[in-house]
Formats: sequence, C-alpha cells, structure tokens
Amino acid sequence: MSLSCELTAWKRLHADHPQMLEDLGKLHGVDLVPKSIARPGATMRIRCARLYGEQVVVTDLLWHQGDDDRTLFTVETGHRVLRAGQLLQRMQAQGLSADSSQSISLLLLQQLLGQTSMVLDRIDQGLTVSSQSLRDFQMNVGTNRARGAEDLSDVDSHLSTLNLPLSFVLQSLDDLEQAALRLRRAAAMQPTALPAGHVDGLIAQIEGMQRRARFTLERQRFHRRAAGETVAMSDLNVTKVFTVLWAAFIPGTALINWYGQNFRVMPELAWDGSLWTQLFAVLVLTAVPVWMVKQSGALR
Repeated sequence: MSLSCELTAWKRLHADHPQMLEDLGKLHGVDLVPKSIARPGATMRIRCARLYGEQVVVTDLLWHQGDDDRTLFTVETGHRVLRAGQLLQRMQAQGLSADSSQSISLLLLQQLLGQTSMVLDRIDQGLTVSSQSLRDFQMNVGTNRARGAEDLSDVDSHLSTLNLPLSFVLQSLDDLEQAALRLRRAAAMQPTALPAGHVDGLIAQIEGMQRRARFTLERQRFHRRAAGETVAMSDLNVTKVFTVLWAAFIPGTALINWYGQNFRVMPELAWDGSLWTQLFAVLVLTAVPVWMVKQSGALR
C-alpha cells in the first residue's frame, strides 16, 4: 500500500477505496480522511488535473501537511499524479533540504501547478482552433465559399465540452491555493529550512494561473455566444430568402387561382393584348411586395 520513495520526510500512499484509506491511517497513526470543514493540520483534498495523451485525467489527492519536522503524507486515490523522480531533480536544482517536509510540499505543489498549466494550455489551443473556424465561417458569409450553419455544430460541440475541464482546472487551482496558504502559515509559525520567498512566489504563480483560467472561461463563453449568434443569423438569412420568394410568387399564384375558377363569362380573355396586360400586372404585383419588404429593412 506504500509506494517506494527515497525521501524519508514524505510518505507517498495509494488507496483505491475508503476502507484502505482507514487502514493506512491506522498503520501510520494519522487521520487521512478529509473533513468537510478543513482545520489547520487536517487532511485536505486536492483536485488534480493533468494530460494523459489527448485526454484530461482528473483525480483526487489527499494531502496531510504538518510541521516541518513531521512527515508529509499524500494519498493518491486514482491515477498517479506525483512524480518522485522529477521532485528529486527540482530539489537538487533549487538547493532545498531533502529532510524538510515543507520543502517537499513546495516542490510537489509546484509540480501539480505545472500539470494544471499544461491542461490550461491544451484548452487554450482548442479555443484558438474553434475561434479560427468561427472566424472563417463569418468571413465567408455571402461568398462562393459560404458554408451552412450545420458546419458550426462541431465548433459549438467542442466549445461546450470545454466547460468540464475548465471547471476542474479552476477547482484544482483553488485547492492548490489553499494548500499553499497552509504551507505559508506553517512555515511562519516556526523556524524552517524553507525560504519564505519560495512560498510567496508559489502563491503568486497560482494567483496568476487563476486569473488566466478565469479569462479562458470568459473567452470560452464569448465564443459560444458568438457561435450561437452566427447560427441564428444564418437561420435569419434563410428566412429572408423564403420571404422574398413568397413575395415574388404569391401574385402569380393568385392569378392562376383566379383563372382556374372556370367562370362562364370572362370577356377579358378576348381582348387585344390580354396576355401582355396580365403579365405586366403580375410583374407589378410582384415588385410591390418585394419593394415593401426591402423598405422595411428585412433584407439587410
């Protein structure tokens, strides 16, 4: 149940179900069950999002952080999200102590923030592709390369699927911020091997990522509204076409219905120029409603 790790200040555990989590807590003498109301020193739940190929994988990580001289406990409840090898490389690069649980906490939070950033990068790429498709559709309206509104169905579907990963990213960033604030409070309460500026820098990075994620969410909503308005405008253009066709064909239809009544007395049929007079009347009756439609502004 315990994963091998070269760092004695960090216990990396894995639990697939609640009973295993309780057994791990009894084994190590630590309450690993997260509470609905988080207290200082209690186990908290961190929502983790990372890329797995082309998919976004979301899992919960249980985080129990104590004083600097106490062991950090992490419990992965699903997909493995922590990388011990990367942690050791960062520790050597930044010159942090391997015996400090708070230093390990800092580096793990940086690692989780990096994974969340990669997910946000992928969402940004998807938004860029969708916005380019929407822009091409709008630029080609009224040209020979114009497409139908059904071509926007894939764009709208892709934009709607970004709601869920974006919500996971925002929740993950909120959890990481809470963990970083706990770490800063714990480091301020007692002397520690962790430089204070490192934690402040981590919190600043998280806050910057939160602003970026919220901007991405607003951007996604804007593009969804634009796609919906484009589809509505396309439907309106189709309605305009049928309106003009109705205005053009209704006079001729009325004339056909009139002379299809088989009246016994229709003297105008014997008049000279009767055919041309009737055709001229149909043209006038066709032009008048089309002109009225245009004057009303319905063809703009």
